[in-house]
Amino acid sequence: LSLSLSKPTFMASFSSLLQSTNPPSVLQPSHQSLSIPSPNLHSLSFAAPLSSGSSSLQTSHSRRIDIIKATATQMPSVVPKSSTGGKIKIGINGFGRIGRLVLRIATFRDDIEVVAVNDPFIDSKYMAYMLKYDSTHGPFKGTIKVVDESTLEINGKHLKVTSQRDPATIPWGDFGADYVVESSGVFTTLDMASAHKKGGAKKVVISAPSADAPMFVVGVNETTYKPNMDIVSNASCTTNCLAPLAKVVHEEFGIVEGLMTTVHATTATQKTVDGPSMKDWRGGRGAAQNIIPSSTGAAKAVGKVLPELNGKLTGMAFRVPTANVSVVDLTCRLEKSASYEDVKAAIKYASEGPMQGILGYTDEDVVSNDFVGDSRSSIFDAKAGIGLSASFVKLQSGVGSDRAYGIGRSYQLKEQNCRIEPMVSSFKLPTFFGSSLNNGQSSFSLQKAHAYSIQPIKATATQTPPTVSKSSTGGKTRVGINGFGRIGRLVLRIATFRDDIEVVAVNDPFIDAKYMAYMLKYDSTHGLFKGTIKVVDESTLEINGKQIKVTSQRDPAAIPWGDFGADYVVESSGVFTTLDKASAHKKGGAKKVVISAPSADAPMFVVGVNETTYKPNMDIVSNASCTTNCLAPLAKVVHEEFGIVEGLMTTVHATTATQKTVDGPSMKDWRGGRGASQNIIPSSTGAAKAVGKVLPELNGRLTGMAFRVPTANVSVVDLTCRLEKKASYEDVKAAIKYASEGPLQGILGYTDEDVVSNDFVGDSRSSIFDAKAGIGLSASFVKLVSWYDNEWGYSNRVLDLIEHMALVAAASH
Repeated sequence: LSLSLSKPTFMASFSSLLQSTNPPSVLQPSHQSLSIPSPNLHSLSFAAPLSSGSSSLQTSHSRRIDIIKATATQMPSVVPKSSTGGKIKIGINGFGRIGRLVLRIATFRDDIEVVAVNDPFIDSKYMAYMLKYDSTHGPFKGTIKVVDESTLEINGKHLKVTSQRDPATIPWGDFGADYVVESSGVFTTLDMASAHKKGGAKKVVISAPSADAPMFVVGVNETTYKPNMDIVSNASCTTNCLAPLAKVVHEEFGIVEGLMTTVHATTATQKTVDGPSMKDWRGGRGAAQNIIPSSTGAAKAVGKVLPELNGKLTGMAFRVPTANVSVVDLTCRLEKSASYEDVKAAIKYASEGPMQGILGYTDEDVVSNDFVGDSRSSIFDAKAGIGLSASFVKLQSGVGSDRAYGIGRSYQLKEQNCRIEPMVSSFKLPTFFGSSLNNGQSSFSLQKAHAYSIQPIKATATQTPPTVSKSSTGGKTRVGINGFGRIGRLVLRIATFRDDIEVVAVNDPFIDAKYMAYMLKYDSTHGLFKGTIKVVDESTLEINGKQIKVTSQRDPAAIPWGDFGADYVVESSGVFTTLDKASAHKKGGAKKVVISAPSADAPMFVVGVNETTYKPNMDIVSNASCTTNCLAPLAKVVHEEFGIVEGLMTTVHATTATQKTVDGPSMKDWRGGRGASQNIIPSSTGAAKAVGKVLPELNGRLTGMAFRVPTANVSVVDLTCRLEKKASYEDVKAAIKYASEGPLQGILGYTDEDVVSNDFVGDSRSSIFDAKAGIGLSASFVKLVSWYDNEWGYSNRVLDLIEHMALVAAASH
């Protein structure tokens, strides 16, 4: 991971401490516009510089170090002056992403001078090229000249180039480099990094987490640095994003416990296509194609820089195919009651005062690319977070993963799951929908011997299952489809290989029969149609030997469903999603309508969760959303077995058809108009709240949000929830595994393998729990992760719901 703390800034801070005649405790507040306050480790201050006493954000005074800079651009309009009496001379070992950006940034500071760079794999000519051109940050804003094999001239100043593999043989002393940035990613322990001292270096800053070196995050604990600390770590970019935010929240409200997810941009160590990665099997999967779960010690590391949070935070990561800028999502439980507005106010105050230049604040409709080149460590996204209750919140903050870290901080958007004690209410936390399975008499327990069975729920893992289930309605259920988009086409694909469903007509006002055949035959995600397609005429297709009528009516009331023999209609246009609008289909002869989207007023059903509550007189129903279909079965199991007090959900969601390929107009959703292939895009979703509609006992206990990421298909739900009953993570896994093999087989899946998103393309299950990706922080605070093919799995459930309705109708007659 790229670091969010600037190496030059960090070393300048240390140097100023070493050369100051006063100890750190008596450093006076600076009122220079470019200085960044550096709060005391144990008493974070957010008030006026002259106030004292309480450690409250509103009363305590801040301790500052003048040398800390907030360099928001490559060439700041005002270059800060050095307070050390001369330039700090540094060397860089490793010319990867961080090494190059440290050099870029240092060339435009008057307090830092890079005098040498070592990399055994890059010669001076290629080094000049890599410095000059950067696909993320653009061309270098200065002059670069190759003097000879061992010398570069950058902005008129010479810089020595070496290619030693052993850091002990790099003559840092001869080059005049007192400080070394160890950015190779190899020499990250005290013992290994100390080799630089043999070559004459006095101090070493490791641009990565370290197993044993003292760890510092500027703006959080750098005032605890001591002159005798010769080798230190700048932590990770994610820790640099999370720690300032956690410090503010903990100082003001108290964090009982928190679970973090970072949706992280691609890094240099990932594979472009599937390749070997023995230490991290998931990490070897193609970065451009997948959402990849990954372990990270970034949240735990906060406990090293903020000891009072040791053991209270942990987390995981999803790697997604964006080039730069990541986001932290923290769900946490608070000690003091606080509204989400209170939390926002505290963070805003800190961002404008004691942590200015380190912690940022935005209430605009931003996406990840808006923070490329931002030098702050963490930018809190006020619009993206959620307060579920007075002590349960979801907080999100972003960081520019490489540049900010290279500058002294990096922008990384991350959701944090914080737990606020002792309240039962919550702020935004990734949530799963849970509720009891009920057959109309008593709810079942997973530990009871009897299983809850649903007939005839199908688990079709491939397009053509080896055994096709027989219909139990006495004949095929005849279906029409309105809207031939992603869901409409997949419903037709799946139905052609089921013997209980027959699609007899398709309506779409924008697609003729010939183009309809083409779109059905070819699919960039799900591959070629495994059957035969023939265009008979302008109004007829022949699929696998059976004819389907094609119409192009704009008004659903004008579609002659009755003439086609279509008793059930799948309303998949995305337009007619209310009872009133969907009822137009009945005027054309349809008897029942299933809306393939959430509805504001139609009864909502999730197969495997509440479809047994369907009544024969319900003519128009909603199949909810793909995300609700993933979350609800999982939440049901967890709630039945352990009880969900409250939960906050995040879904890392694949791109959908309504998103823009490049920035374009989107009046109702400004963030949604941003380029889908370039960004991590926060988005609102009612999927978690909707669980309360299918599981009433969870009404008001769940809510959530989404991050849209540039993958074609398959999404993942991340639910952080507080449990009523104490349970280990192993207990939770066991309950879910039991349900997946019994009462919810074919709906809820379970895996303990190193899977990534593309492994679930074409999976017909609604939700596949990832046992390896989740976390149990305590006996009542867990993070649960579950995958879903947001197209294929959902389309299967549409047909399953129709068949269930047909069975109920047959039984009622």
